[in-house]
Amino acid sequence: MINTNRPVAMTLSAAGALAAIAGYIYLINTTQLSPASTFLFMPVGLTSAAIAALLLACHLRCDKRIHDLTEQQQLFSDFINHAQDLIQVVDTRGNILYVNNIWEETLGYTRSEASRMNIFDIIAEDHKNTCQARFNELLMGQSKGCFEVTYQTRDGQSITLEGNCSYSTKNGRPHMIRGIFRDISQRREHDEQILKMAYHDMLTNLPNRFLLNDRLNQAISQARRYHQKTALVYVDLDNLKHINDHHGHAIGDILLQKSARRMQDCLRENDTVSRIGGDEFLLILTGIKDRNDIPKIVDKVRIALAAPYIINSLRINSSASMGTAVYPLDGVDPEALLNQADQAMYMAKKLGGNNHCFYTEDTPPKTKVLRLV
Repeated sequence: MINTNRPVAMTLSAAGALAAIAGYIYLINTTQLSPASTFLFMPVGLTSAAIAALLLACHLRCDKRIHDLTEQQQLFSDFINHAQDLIQVVDTRGNILYVNNIWEETLGYTRSEASRMNIFDIIAEDHKNTCQARFNELLMGQSKGCFEVTYQTRDGQSITLEGNCSYSTKNGRPHMIRGIFRDISQRREHDEQILKMAYHDMLTNLPNRFLLNDRLNQAISQARRYHQKTALVYVDLDNLKHINDHHGHAIGDILLQKSARRMQDCLRENDTVSRIGGDEFLLILTGIKDRNDIPKIVDKVRIALAAPYIINSLRINSSASMGTAVYPLDGVDPEALLNQADQAMYMAKKLGGNNHCFYTEDTPPKTKVLRLV
């Protein structure tokens, strides 16, 4: 590697020597000393000049190192401020010491505002206890790996961040905590949308078979625990095929959506309405103490579904056939209850539709066995 400082030092040494010679000539011309006697001062002049040159070289070298260090600091600062991740530094009490540009842009607070805030001021209320525990673990050197946190932006929105933190020490004790986070709000929304699609019917936004299976098992477990009953009601719209054939599937889809809302409006908060396909729905009625309470709820739904629909200025008449099986009177297995409710619904349809039947041991079985999932 070429030493770029060597020419500088040589130049300075030469300059020092020239300065000493110039001083020597000046001494001869301005004093009464002979050249021979003034020659005695020449080594002193040369030595002083060399020392001066050496000091100047050291000074210039230090200036260069300071300049290089300043450039490195500027480079590091530019790198941090142009990073696409949110970077923050807080003290051991959570007071904000530094944030980068993307932190400001994402959360809406300026650096000046952030410097007067505590990090827990912007953490969502339902995340504060978890984050405080994680913060304390970090100070004790126990917290590792990525974690999620929800911040409140300046305009009141919630954003979900994923990242990790580490601490620096001073005199052997935690001094500052550095955090690097990435906004995963869109990814989280996408994940939630996929999860919703997996467990909900896309047309009516009702639970599908998969979620229904989970809800029914929960309802049966609750009924068993509290010695109650659970009713499973099979609902089949009587004339959806006729409506689709005469008015088009777009009208039929709107009818399905409106029917779903009517059923939801008739049921209690803990009950479930599910679409299992086509024109078929299932209702889970929970917390039933007496079997005689069921007809009142079911008839309310049946009457609501029989009321006329106004769709795109068209008056559409529809109705539903409904069949009910009751846990534990008719069975204890979810799929057995499903098939019993289906058989009872089939009997209601044979009666002309717009009717409701309970499952009984005399109900004719169907050859097709239904499955929940």
